[in-house]
Amino acid sequence: MSKSVLNDFTFAAGGDLIGPYVNFEDVNDPTFKQIYNLFKNADLGYANQEGAVFDLATFIGYPSAETGGGYPLFPLAIAREIRAMGINAVSLANNHAIDWGMHGLVSTLKSLKAVGITQAGGGVSETEARAPAYIQVSKGKVALVSATSSFPPSAVAGPPVDRRGIISQPRPGISALHLRHIRLIKPDQLSELRKIAGPVGSPIEDGIRISNQYFCTSNVEGTLIEANPIDKIAIFNSILEARKNADLVIFSMHSHEGDDPTTVSFFSKFFHEAIDSGADIVIRTGPHAIGGIEIYKDKPIFHSLGSLFLSFGGVRIYSTPSGQKVTFPDEWFETIITVCKYKSGKLNELRIYPAEIESSTEKTDGFPHLVVSDKANRILERVKELSAAFGTVISIEEHIGLVEIRNE
Repeated sequence: MSKSVLNDFTFAAGGDLIGPYVNFEDVNDPTFKQIYNLFKNADLGYANQEGAVFDLATFIGYPSAETGGGYPLFPLAIAREIRAMGINAVSLANNHAIDWGMHGLVSTLKSLKAVGITQAGGGVSETEARAPAYIQVSKGKVALVSATSSFPPSAVAGPPVDRRGIISQPRPGISALHLRHIRLIKPDQLSELRKIAGPVGSPIEDGIRISNQYFCTSNVEGTLIEANPIDKIAIFNSILEARKNADLVIFSMHSHEGDDPTTVSFFSKFFHEAIDSGADIVIRTGPHAIGGIEIYKDKPIFHSLGSLFLSFGGVRIYSTPSGQKVTFPDEWFETIITVCKYKSGKLNELRIYPAEIESSTEKTDGFPHLVVSDKANRILERVKELSAAFGTVISIEEHIGLVEIRNE
């Protein structure tokens, strides 16, 4: 059990850090300063570190074959700006963690440590990537446990291997949650699919596997999502460990799975289990667009915080190293910052601040700006509607969302 109870504690959370790439002193905008101060005035600030942090001019590693050196990369000077803003805890468990190979990940770990930002979800070994990270603040100790279900295969951290009595170094990487998506189809459809797939299809129990897609027979068509039990146990064990050593436990999950009912239901159940294991706050990043807010056992679940920074120089189409073209919809440039306040160890207040992310060729490209009037209400109404599906009640007062906290 925790040794003390957090009181008058404030936690501010934002989504993905895709940027920034310019110093904050070059950005003189009061609506960004308002967001800056939300983090600066909090006891703890969180975001997902979507990409690498090191100075490319002195980097001794190489871009990875899978991503070719991912787009999100900012130097040590920008990391200092992020820390000065009040963001002192980040997740490294995401699909961009090894854009610059293992050297890039290790360099990022060193950079974050050098500027005083605590990370979870990445490490020089499987043990380190899985482990809770602890942040000591003036009012107590906070733990962060992070994992991702969206990642290239080579990003997964691993243990040492034994070759004829010689033990290797462990493999740096991220804390992964492997998911299996199973499409349920009727027996006659499976028979036809086997014919069509030919040697490409691999037989499995009650079905067939084609690449990473599983098809199994069922009288009712639909989709199932299954979590790898080994990964699941490891993640929940880390949360249990964090619960024993911290006053507040945050669990973050980075996932690019869609927002269809099956996916939302799967993650809602998974997040409930995370809270049952000891988490006080659950944050999902990855979808880029805003998701709903759920309150489970008086604990908040943020089903997507979107992006905090999204800098692409005003370009709305991005070509991946594999040649895939990704178009950025307007919804990706609307986001929220959530601020939780705790009294006597319990969630006392949860405020939602709506923001727009600038998409331009100016220095402020990718920066979030707090919005008011109709823009704010439109964003908050969408959050309100998405959250209502979980039974969450949100009121809007002076362009800020207020989540009803019952503390039953």
